[in-house]
Amino acid sequence: MRPCGGRWSGFGRTAMPDRPIGVVAALRTELAPLLRGRRAQRVEGVELFEVDSAMVALGGIGKMAARRAAETLVRCSGLELLISAGIGGAASPQLKVGDVGWARGVVDAETGERYPARGGEWVVASVLAVGGPETKRQLREQYGADVVDMEAAAVAQVAREHGLGFAAVKAISDEAEFVMPPLANFIEESGRFDRLRFVAHIAVRPQWWPAVNQLRANSRVASVNLSDAVKHLINNHSSIRREEKVPLS
Repeated sequence: MRPCGGRWSGFGRTAMPDRPIGVVAALRTELAPLLRGRRAQRVEGVELFEVDSAMVALGGIGKMAARRAAETLVRCSGLELLISAGIGGAASPQLKVGDVGWARGVVDAETGERYPARGGEWVVASVLAVGGPETKRQLREQYGADVVDMEAAAVAQVAREHGLGFAAVKAISDEAEFVMPPLANFIEESGRFDRLRFVAHIAVRPQWWPAVNQLRANSRVASVNLSDAVKHLINNHSSIRREEKVPLS
């Protein structure tokens, strides 16, 4: 077990159990079905959940928050694979709400740095703030992006720095031509989304109500499908680990 700066209830004061899979997501709502009924422990400002052979870390929205969550997992658990799991926007017009896919690569749209990923077909472009249809078209043309998110490149960078495997799985909440409400204005530096301030802002701007309601409904669908994909991976890995521990007859 690796040293950890915070307490992990039930596992001693300074350590958590080794888990070969580390899953980084921004918000609990992204993996709500998977995490339902599970208690979180907070370590260095990151919420951590134990799910079979995996540890799930929720660090908040954006690059810095994702990096903080990934680094916490690396410090606190014996990892083999880091996964960026989250809800994203479609850059490809072929992708529809609720579609889920694994990435073959991630590109940091701020630096142009590219990171290979295990076992997928999509290209994910990580941005500082998700834009509208024109921004998505530009990312598709410049990087071949299928999906846009805000965290995958930061998780990939941590995996590279520590010599870990990396994968990314994304579920679509908004299609290529969807006009996004002004969510970015309400993301705090810590990565927390200020929901109360956003609601107050939208309450007097009825032109945004249909888009907000649609995005909320889309995100619920995406969360269910994303959770299923992550659970499937964790279950498969747990089964393999159990089989490896069975002695030969």
